[in-house]
Amino acid sequence: MCVFERKNIKNNVNYLLQESLYKMLTLWTRVVQAAFIFLTTESIGVLLDPCGHISPESPVVQLGSNFTAVCVLKEKCMDNFAVNADNIFWKTNHAIVPKEQYTVINRTASSVTFRDVSSLNTQLTCNIYAFGQIEQNVYGITIISGLPPEKPKNLNCIVNEEKNMMCQWDPGRKTYLETNYTLKSEWATEKFADCKAQRDTPNSCTLDYSPVYFVNIEVWVEAENALGNITSDHINFDPIDKVKPNPPHNLSVRSSEELSSILKLAWINPSIKSFLRLKYSIQYRTKDASTWSQIPPEDTSSTRSSFTVQDLKPFTEYVFRIRCMKEDGKGFWSDWSEEASGITYEARPSKEPSFWYKIDPSHTHGYRPVKLIWKTLPPFEANGKILDYEVTLTRWKSHFQNYRVNDTKLTVNLTNDRYIATLTARNLVGRSDASVLTIPACDFRAVHPVMDLKAFPKDNKLWVEWTAPTESVNKYILEWCVLSDKSPCIPDWQQEDGTVHLTYLRGNLMESKCYLITVTPVYADGPGSPESVRAYLKQAAPSKGPTVRTKKVGKNEAVLEWDQLPVDVQNGFIRNYTILYKTAFGNETAVNVDSSHTEYTLSSLTSDTLYMAIGLYSPGATEEGESGTGGGYRMCS
Repeated sequence: MCVFERKNIKNNVNYLLQESLYKMLTLWTRVVQAAFIFLTTESIGVLLDPCGHISPESPVVQLGSNFTAVCVLKEKCMDNFAVNADNIFWKTNHAIVPKEQYTVINRTASSVTFRDVSSLNTQLTCNIYAFGQIEQNVYGITIISGLPPEKPKNLNCIVNEEKNMMCQWDPGRKTYLETNYTLKSEWATEKFADCKAQRDTPNSCTLDYSPVYFVNIEVWVEAENALGNITSDHINFDPIDKVKPNPPHNLSVRSSEELSSILKLAWINPSIKSFLRLKYSIQYRTKDASTWSQIPPEDTSSTRSSFTVQDLKPFTEYVFRIRCMKEDGKGFWSDWSEEASGITYEARPSKEPSFWYKIDPSHTHGYRPVKLIWKTLPPFEANGKILDYEVTLTRWKSHFQNYRVNDTKLTVNLTNDRYIATLTARNLVGRSDASVLTIPACDFRAVHPVMDLKAFPKDNKLWVEWTAPTESVNKYILEWCVLSDKSPCIPDWQQEDGTVHLTYLRGNLMESKCYLITVTPVYADGPGSPESVRAYLKQAAPSKGPTVRTKKVGKNEAVLEWDQLPVDVQNGFIRNYTILYKTAFGNETAVNVDSSHTEYTLSSLTSDTLYMAIGLYSPGATEEGESGTGGGYRMCS
């Protein structure tokens, strides 16, 4: 604080101070963190000493505790300005503190007490009214609040291969104060340089020296701030037991022509393997999968540089990754290696293709066109790239014919006799088992259909259920197509095992379309009788209502008729029709008509009366409501 030499002091000091203080008030006060430039006992421009001071000077207070500050006035100040401790008032952050918190200790000193301090940083000032009129700061301090550090917990260290050791800990609660964390370490005979945590990472520190393996080191953390200091528990360990190795690298994958269910992995171990035994974790997944499978840990529990993964699917691309750690489980797993992929070798197809036929009803000179159709095998059954299909046709008690086909259909002209057809799929390794189909003679009569056939939507799929016939069924053929007045019914199909009685249609189905679903049981001697049912994946209201016409008008009745709605506009099953009619000035009457009818007689009409038929409505699916009107007209009775 600068001191200026006093000049030209006049006799009436009190008068000069009163006059000058009023004019120069704003120049007298300067607030800083721990102190202010305050009222003095000298003339203007000659600032010598503060008029008083606050104790403690720079307090740091624990949150939740009580705090008392004392302001002491100087005698000269009290004499010159006619004040004493009774005239002191306190402010926090420019707000006056209630007088109930003041205590006058004597004529020069007054204290203020705060209970349960909760504010983090508070400016506290001691103030007086000079000559009873002019408010003036005497002194000011900043109260800093916070918490002492808690004992650091969960201290642990990691030694990244080829890097220095890094230790981490839980510093505990936030202190709101500048708190220093120091990581200390020593051998039994030597202390190492302290490692001071950075302010933005108070829970970790990396030592600036390389660890020495196979020699125990002792490590602990000290935490300190203005409210106290505390030390963590000490930990003692060999740095080799805290190692995190580098990941294995150059991972490669290759297949085996001898076994289609294995892939052979090879890799290069990290350099730490030269003095440390390792174990491994190997994970794999198919190329399009999101979850990983794990090789059993006991199979990779010792140092190695290769491994054969077994029980894989043929002709499938797999992705692999590997990591390692100290064999005894102490320390840390390395990061995962870069991923590597490979494809298992092909195997012969594991299942025969689905197989069916269609007979053209036209016959020419004792022959009938037969279209053989089959489904491509899914990848998990094809076990490789299908090169072609072989079809064999054997007429009853006669020679067979072979066909090599690259398509999924074959049309042949067969006699009216019974035939046995077989189908196999071939890939690079071999052929599938044969799918066998009996094409009965022309005079064959199909019997034994499925029973209780029904179809229903569920979970955005169209399900089909039936009761099996009493006879043994080899398989079932399900066919379905969209019914339309504008286009033919082009069927799709699927095959189910003979034990199945509930399944869903595996196709791209559309909403508001009527599907004709047919189920045919297939027996050893040929197909059974087909059964059909109609169903919707999801119903909607009809696109439009039917057009109504007057068929006949009598004295007290009128007969109305209409056509069934085309299936393309029904969008669901029609439950009933609603006829609305009224006289020119009368009330509206509604009549519901069963959906199987296409005409209705309005009876009990008043003779010589003009009636207006407002429209014919066709409510659609139960949940979806009605279509629009079919059109209004007038009729006379």
